[in-house]
Amino acid sequence: MIGFEFVTVVAVALACLTDAPATVFDWRRLGVLVGAGAVHLWLSRRTEETRRDSGPGPHMDTSVVWILPAMVLLPAWMAVLSMLLLRVQLYPVARRPLYRYTFGTAGILLAALGSWAVIRLTHVDVTAAFGAREAFILALAGLTYFVLNAIAIGGVIALSTPQPTWTVVAGSRRDNAMAALTVCLGALAALAIANAWLAPLFVVPLLCALDWGALQIENLRGDARTDHKTQLLNSRGWHEQAGREIARARRQNTTLAVAVLDLDYFKQVNDTWGHPAGDAVLRAVGAVLRETTRQGDVVGRFGGEEFVLLLPDTDTDGATQVAERVRQGVAAMNVAATDKRGQPVVISNRTTSIGVVAGQGASADLDELLRWADAAVYEAKNAGRNQVRLAEPPADVAV
Repeated sequence: MIGFEFVTVVAVALACLTDAPATVFDWRRLGVLVGAGAVHLWLSRRTEETRRDSGPGPHMDTSVVWILPAMVLLPAWMAVLSMLLLRVQLYPVARRPLYRYTFGTAGILLAALGSWAVIRLTHVDVTAAFGAREAFILALAGLTYFVLNAIAIGGVIALSTPQPTWTVVAGSRRDNAMAALTVCLGALAALAIANAWLAPLFVVPLLCALDWGALQIENLRGDARTDHKTQLLNSRGWHEQAGREIARARRQNTTLAVAVLDLDYFKQVNDTWGHPAGDAVLRAVGAVLRETTRQGDVVGRFGGEEFVLLLPDTDTDGATQVAERVRQGVAAMNVAATDKRGQPVVISNRTTSIGVVAGQGASADLDELLRWADAAVYEAKNAGRNQVRLAEPPADVAV
């Protein structure tokens, strides 16, 4: 990361020292780009904060729409200055460690200088004329930005992730489509500003609407995969993510395990204190599962009082230890709730029965794993509840 940032600093210095001096029109465009970018960031700051709070990232933001026009229309030092001013304003919203934000800025800056180099080496001036050649060069500049930024971010993810997958490194199709859309909007903004310096007045509302629409799509996607009571994955979301982990385990022939949890006598909670109290217990169990599992574990609620875990790279002993931590965590819960009359109560001494099964990735079958883990749950209940039982499939059954 430090080496990459050093290369970026050298590239910035070379570009600024070799580019043409600024003109009066350049100063006007600089002011418009910086002002429009600041207004855009201010209007969309709440939306951006919500998007970034939803996960650790990396995150693509539409502020890059103001970077490509700067590289196309302004001298290098002005373009770099306008981008740095935008990044400084975005930092309080991003709320990320400084070293990560610095590297992200370096990745954007080096990619932007790549697009600047394409424009300068081809001697294209979109303010003078715009035909087929200029359109091709502008598209090439946008493509250069997209590829270099993807290499920078994907490269550091690949180097810092123990077992990176292509989706993790390259990003999802939705993320890449959004990034490509912002590059296209940046190219259109460059053309608009080249011919009408007040064009950003019309671009800002469009970007704010795009930010809001992207957030709504993310929320709808999350609602379709998330259990609203516990904020864990629902059955659909769990199967989608578990299917990807099964596929990875098959490719790499690694072990994985499944644990099924069923809360003991959960119906008594609803019957005694009411359904709101039962919901409070479910939320508390969800918190226990998040605290006792790893970040890469796939945790979901299948409905009612049943929860399920998929534990990648985990053998029988490891899965049993995780299940035991969960069992102890549930037993230690003290859940503040209200009874049927609205009086405060504390619900404690809740227990859970857990079934665990582990398998080898090369022969893993998700349905079989679930079936054997579910059978182990019933064994735990028949043996007195509040315990972990390990399923032992016959040797000729592939799980």
